[in-house]
Amino acid sequence: MDYGIEVPSYRRVDNEKEKKKLNFENGIFTMGVTLASGAMLSRVGFGFVEGLYLAPFGIGYLLSVAKKSDIKRMFLVFATVLLGYLTGGSKNIDIILYISLATVILLCKFVCNALNKEFKNRIAFLSIIITSLAVGLLMGEQSFEINLVFSLAKAIVIIPVFYILNYAIGCMQEINTNYFYSTEELISIAILSCLVIAGIGNFVIFGVEIRTIVALAMVITTAYAAGSNSGAILGVTMGIIIGIANNDLLVATTMYGICGLIVGVFKETGKIFSVLAYLISLFMILTYTGNITVQSIIEVVAAGIIMMLIPEKTIKEILRELNNEEKSKIISDAQVEGIKLEFVDRLEALRGSLTAVATSIESLSGNEKLLMKNKGAAMIESLADRVCQECEMNNKCWGRELHSTFSDFGELMLSCESKKIYLPKDLNLKCVKRTTLLKSAEELFSTYTVNEALKSRLIEGRSVVANQINNMSTTVASILGDFNNNVNSCLEIDKLLRKTLVKNKIRYNNIYSYTDRKGRLKIKIKIDSYDGENYCRKSIIPVISELVRTPLSIAEDGCKINPETNECSVTIEEAYKYNVSSYVSFNVKDGEKYSGDSYSFGQNKVGEYVTIVSDGMGSGPEAGLESEAAIELIEKFMEGGFSEATMLNAVNSIMGMKFSEDEKFTTLDMNSIDLYTGEIEFIKVGASMSFIKKGDEVEVINSSSLPFGILDDINITPIKKKVKQGDIIVTISDGVIDVDKGNIGDYSWIVDYLKGEQNNPELISREILELAKKKCDGKVLDDMTVVVSKLYAC
Repeated sequence: MDYGIEVPSYRRVDNEKEKKKLNFENGIFTMGVTLASGAMLSRVGFGFVEGLYLAPFGIGYLLSVAKKSDIKRMFLVFATVLLGYLTGGSKNIDIILYISLATVILLCKFVCNALNKEFKNRIAFLSIIITSLAVGLLMGEQSFEINLVFSLAKAIVIIPVFYILNYAIGCMQEINTNYFYSTEELISIAILSCLVIAGIGNFVIFGVEIRTIVALAMVITTAYAAGSNSGAILGVTMGIIIGIANNDLLVATTMYGICGLIVGVFKETGKIFSVLAYLISLFMILTYTGNITVQSIIEVVAAGIIMMLIPEKTIKEILRELNNEEKSKIISDAQVEGIKLEFVDRLEALRGSLTAVATSIESLSGNEKLLMKNKGAAMIESLADRVCQECEMNNKCWGRELHSTFSDFGELMLSCESKKIYLPKDLNLKCVKRTTLLKSAEELFSTYTVNEALKSRLIEGRSVVANQINNMSTTVASILGDFNNNVNSCLEIDKLLRKTLVKNKIRYNNIYSYTDRKGRLKIKIKIDSYDGENYCRKSIIPVISELVRTPLSIAEDGCKINPETNECSVTIEEAYKYNVSSYVSFNVKDGEKYSGDSYSFGQNKVGEYVTIVSDGMGSGPEAGLESEAAIELIEKFMEGGFSEATMLNAVNSIMGMKFSEDEKFTTLDMNSIDLYTGEIEFIKVGASMSFIKKGDEVEVINSSSLPFGILDDINITPIKKKVKQGDIIVTISDGVIDVDKGNIGDYSWIVDYLKGEQNNPELISREILELAKKKCDGKVLDDMTVVVSKLYAC
């Protein structure tokens, strides 16, 4: 937690050159696939009856592109669709019809762009029907009734084709996104792929049909990569489409379906045995149907060779996309990795807490060193009180001859330490109580020696305890505790996130979500370093916010770059409803250089704004050391996610050790504001009252409890209140209240002041401090600290 300091989020200079290069290469490949698909789909057609030839796939594809792309891309696809229809097997009248329909769709796109309107399906469908009727009735070779029916059939069949292709294209766009495909989505992808391959047509080389080779190679490769389910789906779909095109539906469906099934079943045996099983089964089918020829054998063998030559890396990529079990494993690994990181963070927080405990025990022993310089003088004063208090020579020895007498007493104590007790020459001449002085010096030094031995053993005991706790902190990382119970993964949300990001063309490498110990959603996303935090804020957060219906923002730690993978990891969390601004004013007790008060304020990892004021009993560096230790311990335990009871009792046990001759105690005044709900919780351990200013009303928060270190166990009930925008919380130390010695604990003057119109937290902290000083005539009798926090709506 920062002590009133704002650290800006990490920012980088985007690698624009690298970004443009990757985007260019990806864009060229995507455009190539888009244009080739348009040409192939336009070549596919089916003749069911004489005079009725249906080739709606190119028009359906053009409609889908018109919905998803800009006018430039649309024009390029339009050109490839025309090329496909011109090189296909359509008759002249059908070529004219489909070119006319494509032109009408392009004009609709132009008009919508010119009017800055969205491309509407119903307008395109109506235009298609009207154009189809016009061309069919004007150029049809049949009677009017038949031309009318055929024209309507050609137009209407485009509508379901468009929806099938549009759905399949949407599914294809989710490749490389870890999205789970359903059976319906796999079938739609298979239909699109088969139609593209069918567009190759009856192209032959030396009697060998290229389309058959490509189709068989695609079916058996998919079956080998993704298993029998995906292989059978693609095989049956390919068989139906090519069978209809070749007027051999039964044989083609059987052949391709069995190929996909057989190879999928034998995939665990490896490529060689899978190909052998495929060759044997297909030769049996060809022999049974009487279609075995030299050309068919070459086609079957060529497809097997192609599959054998496909690299294992490509096979694994196909498996990762089409096999939901494999994809589930990948996503589960990502989930486990994310939860593991949170688990490690919790362990690290625990380790930090233990280290802080050990450091506090060791550092607080330093109070003994602060007292060492005073112990010699204290012993001399004690000896003088014992012997010289009633002596008739007191005024002379400790008045006119103070310096020499003090030196002689110091020499006497040094002789006791060397175990050769003697009276210095001057003291021996003038002292009238020589025997009593020697005896008292010996007794005093003996008592001092015993006390020092006990204290030394106490210090050694502290050191042993500190070492043991330190050892625990170094080995805690290997302890498998239940620290991640409050972190729950959200697999279903992850699926929706991946699908949504892909549909909105958002670049990302990995994403997973979970709920923290407060039950609030957090999303961690990994993107390339050249995208970074700005891309996340401008492009990703709006899309995810709309999906989860919750305002989101980037966490305070911003973008973290992994130098090994060059990935940027960003945590997205629910946006806060409130923001808090705090100011502190303090004065050190007159005559002291160091304050015994310590304070801290800032935001933690679970969306709380925490303010802590600790008043070490007394003043100066001793009190300040103990109050700082108390705050550090509290912060470490809070970071570890421990409950208030555990936190307070642990700190109380540490502070309960007496670190000097004089018993020192420490107070704690802590309040935490939930930045999501506005709930505030006060925890007071021996602290003075706090104040909540709500307009012209002031609420006093008070609690009667003892400071840390007095009781063995501490039982504090938190005080919960509700605050809202504009409310002001005032936290003070005891020194501000106890300024009027005639009326200790009177805080009515603070309430009267807060009821005024002043709402500036910085001025309030200063003016309360000035009012306190006025009440004690400008003298600062104790350390004074005032922390003022104000809520603002985000």
